[in-house]
Amino acid sequence: MHNQGKSIREISRELKIGTKKVRVWIKNWNSEGRLCNKKRGRKRKKICNQLKYFVEQETKLHRSSVFIEKKKFEKKIMIWGAIAHDVQTDLIIINGTVNTECYIHDIIKKSNVIQLANSEYGEFKWIFQQDGARPHTSKKTLTYLKQRCNVLDPWPPNSPDLNPIENLWSIMDTKLKNCNPKNEEEFIKIITNVWDTLSWKTLENLVISMYKRIDLVIEREGESINSFY
Repeated sequence: MHNQGKSIREISRELKIGTKKVRVWIKNWNSEGRLCNKKRGRKRKKICNQLKYFVEQETKLHRSSVFIEKKKFEKKIMIWGAIAHDVQTDLIIINGTVNTECYIHDIIKKSNVIQLANSEYGEFKWIFQQDGARPHTSKKTLTYLKQRCNVLDPWPPNSPDLNPIENLWSIMDTKLKNCNPKNEEEFIKIITNVWDTLSWKTLENLVISMYKRIDLVIEREGESINSFY
């Protein structure tokens, strides 16, 4: 996937694993030709068992827990937003998975993306770009969209480097690194504020970059342009 031009973030989203693990896998594959490190030997296993026994004994002796409960998978939320020249929708927060119904009713309709673009450019005088996710390309979704706007269909697979919104997510991710929300409600408030305070200059530069992205892809005969963005 990485050799095909997918970014670490894209691989992480598709496989639903952390970006840190993706980096480790890529490093292991490049250096050792496999995803995981060598299996631990008997000696290491013996040491681990001794350590586990020691911790259990210490816990019983001092009557205090040294174990911390931790959820195997942290709760995640999905965000959606759309940008164009002089157009920015509200940020849509989705809890759970997105199917066709959710995409049409809770994202497209709720964001007013079609109405906003129509008011700026006129009906059917602009093109709606989306990636190839199943809810985006389902028959029902495309029928709904094509009755209301021009849709760029099909969108080439494995091409996040062609989509300026991916760079916008990276910008937001950088802005959120030093934030430490205490709960989901606070996190949603912070991330919404980051989206709402993005400068128009940033959005404009990303939208205009589409022309250069297309020229680069043609120049490189379809190869990834991920190194340029």
